[in-house]
This record gives sequence, structure tokens and C-alpha cells, in this order.
Amino acid sequence: MLSELCRFIESTEGYGIVSEVTARHRFLAYAVGGFGLSMNAVLYLLVPLRADELGAGVGVIGLLIGVKALFETVLSVPMGAFMDRVGAKRSIQIGTAATALVGVGMMAASSLWLLFVLQALMGVVRPLGWIGGQSYAAGLRGGKHRSHDAGRFSSVANLGQIVSPIVAGALVGWHDAQAAFAMVVALGVIFFVVSLGLLDAGRSAADTGSGFGAALGLMRLSRIQTVMFLTFNRLWIPAAWSSFFPLYLVGNGASPTVAGSVISAMAIVATVTSFFTGRIARLGTPVAVTSVALALGCLGVAVSPVLDTMPLFYLAAALVGVGQGLSLPMLITLMSDAAPPDQRSLALGLRSGVNQAAATVAPVAIGPLIGAAGLVVGFPVAAAIGLAFVLAATWSARRDPVDAAR
Repeated sequence: MLSELCRFIESTEGYGIVSEVTARHRFLAYAVGGFGLSMNAVLYLLVPLRADELGAGVGVIGLLIGVKALFETVLSVPMGAFMDRVGAKRSIQIGTAATALVGVGMMAASSLWLLFVLQALMGVVRPLGWIGGQSYAAGLRGGKHRSHDAGRFSSVANLGQIVSPIVAGALVGWHDAQAAFAMVVALGVIFFVVSLGLLDAGRSAADTGSGFGAALGLMRLSRIQTVMFLTFNRLWIPAAWSSFFPLYLVGNGASPTVAGSVISAMAIVATVTSFFTGRIARLGTPVAVTSVALALGCLGVAVSPVLDTMPLFYLAAALVGVGQGLSLPMLITLMSDAAPPDQRSLALGLRSGVNQAAATVAPVAIGPLIGAAGLVVGFPVAAAIGLAFVLAATWSARRDPVDAAR
């Protein structure tokens, strides 16, 4: 089956190629942004609920969530080098198609052990579609258009989180969490079809091998280090908040649909915020504006335990959404500008690796703390850790002569 899939992808590699980037190709580039975060939002909702159905405790659920992020972390650099070699378009096609196949497995999984294996596989294939989409959007036109394209890509990425958790939550309410994994299959198929119309943006002629040597070179740049600190915060916050807040609400009597709507509310705010990225960015340096936005996200996590009733929990979602909506396009732009063009996917893969390190550590560290001391302790601790990385980014930016001169 996989060999047939690869041959089919090979046959579609030249589909839709034209001599210049048209409005249609820009539209499709932005549309691909709906894949990665929608998939994460659905998995953050369904995996804990399914694990709970199978009798798992909070600590095991944290490990189950973290295993996907662990594989994304470990493989982020070689995956980035692979994407630079094969091209962004083909990476998106492989990632979306393979994700749909893993989703079929999740629908059939009847044990925690099998769910662990499938989560690990998801950590291998989902980044191909998500990071490939980022690289594609950032490199489609480049230059002065990059922040605009990254902003539109991010808007669609956040928009995808609005509907998908609600639909997934409704599927859980209609049947159960196992059947709701059909949403994972549907997302993979939909975005694979979208990817068929993408312009072939080319691939890198440079051979970076496994990518680790080139990644170490990138990490020596102070601008890259600053982005790393900020990007750790960016996924630390939703990994802690989205994994346990909906589960907490369901445990307190909320329906799965309402719990999913809280994640969607965060996505709505993130989408609206990302549309105004250009205007908001003019209020200060890119690092300063991103830091303030992420600090607001930390505040949203910290106050969630006292905003756990309708409609107050939507206020916490809004604070988290501001940080998520503004930070994504700015971090994609900052990383793409700082890295050589032939290492863009590698740099974005490196950024994703740090993201996933946060996603690996957050549920594993915060889950047992919440299980032992409750949300009222676990969430403020998670927020304080996230804020520490924001402060570290501010310190790192002061060492960058470009930022210091602004």
C-alpha cells in the first residue's frame, strides 16, 4: 500500500505547475495551513478521552500525549533535511496521506499499547504535512511578501482549529471517542487532495546529510536562539492547557462538545489576531511583540482554574488565543529570514523540534502534578515555566546586534 502511495505521489509531483505564482496557488498554499493545528487540536481532544475510556489515569494520559511529541522532537532535524531534499510539496503529500492511514489505525485500536504505537507513528508523519506547509508558504514568494503569506497561512491554521474540535467533540457525544478518530482520517484525505494542486516550489540542491551538523551551525546564531526560546513557550502553553483543561471540564460535568468549543474559542481569537499581525507588529520589535503576546497566553493558563465555569472559561481561551495567533506567523517569518534559503525546511524543522520538546515535557511534567495537587497548582506552575522562556528570549535578543539596534 505504501509503495503504491509513493508511486501515486510521484505521478502528481508536477501537477499544477505554472511559470509564476498565481492567486490560485497562494490560496492553496494558505489552505494547507489548516492541516497541522487542526490535527493537533483533534488529537489533544480525542486521545485523552479515548485513553480515559480504556481506563488510563492522568499520568498515563500525559505519557500518551507526550509520545507523539517525543518522536516529533527526535526526528525534527533529519525530517527537516529530508524535506529540503524532496521539496515542500511532496512532503505535504506524504504527510497528509500517511496521517489518514494512521487515523484508520486509531479508529480500530482497542488497547492502550496500540494507541501508544499509533501516537508514535503520528509523530513521524504529521510534521511532514505541517512543517512542509510552513516552508512552502514562507518560500512561495519570499522577501517583503513573506510576513503576509505567513500571516495568511497562520490565519487558516488557526481557523482550522475552530471547527475541527467541535466536530470531533460532537462525534464523541454521538458515538464515542474511538469512532471520532474518523475526523483524523477525514483531515488527512482533505488536505492530501488540496496538496495535489500546489505549485512545485522546487527543492534544495544542498546535501546536509542527516542535518545535525547544519542544525548546530544554525543554533549558534543569536537570532535563532531567541526564536527557540519563544517557540518553546508557544507549544508548552497549548500542550499543557489543551491537554488537560477540556478533560477537567468534562470531569466537572461539561459535555464533550462544550469542552471542544473551548479549544475552538481559543482558535477563533488566534485567527482574528493573526489577521492583524502586520499592524500589531509595528507596535514594537518582532521579539518584543511576540514576547508580550506569549506572556498573555501564560496568564490565560494561570487563571484557568478560577475561570472554569460558563462563560468565564472562554476568557481564559481568549488569552491563550492571543499568544497563539500572533506568535505563529512572526516566528515563521523570523526563522525563515534568519536561515539560508536552502535550509529553510531544516530551520523550521529545528523550530518544530523545540516545539515538540515542549509538547513532550509539558503533559508528562504537568499531568502528574495536576493529578496530585489539582489544576489550581498545576496550571500556575505551567504558566510560570512558560514565562521563564519568554524572559530568556528577551535576554537573548539583547545580544543580537540587529534587534539591539532597533
